[in-house]
Amino acid sequence: MTGQLENFNALRKLQGNANKAETFWDNYRKATAKAGIDKYRAGFGVDNRNPSFAVKTLFSSYTGSYGSSSVYRFDSFDRELLEKYMVRAMNELSEDLFSKVAELMRQDANKLLGKARKEVSDMQAALSEVEAQS
Repeated sequence: MTGQLENFNALRKLQGNANKAETFWDNYRKATAKAGIDKYRAGFGVDNRNPSFAVKTLFSSYTGSYGSSSVYRFDSFDRELLEKYMVRAMNELSEDLFSKVAELMRQDANKLLGKARKEVSDMQAALSEVEAQS
C-alpha cells in the first residue's frame, strides 16, 4: 500500500507548516524575550551556520518579439547591488512574507481536501473488507 494517503499526508504537511510560518514571529519574540537569552537573530542572509531553510531562486525579466524565438534580458540591474537590497527588503517584509506563505500553503491544502477525504474513505473501506474476512 505504498503511496496510500499521499494527498492526506501532503495536506497535513502544508497545514502544519502554515501554522508554524504564521506563528513564527510571535513565538520567536516570546522565546528571545526570556531571561538568559543573549544571542538571537532571524532573517534572510544573516548567518549560514544554522539555516532554517534556503530559498534558491532567480529573478528573470525578458522580452521577445512576435515571429522570433529570441528573447532579450529586459533589465539592466547591478546584480550585486540589487541582491544586497533585495535581501534587506525581504528582511523588512519578513513578517508579511511569512503570513503570505502561510496563506498560500492553506490555499493549496484546501485544494487537497477532497482528494484526502477520498483516500481516507478508500482506506476505511479496505479496512472494513479486512475486518469482514476475520
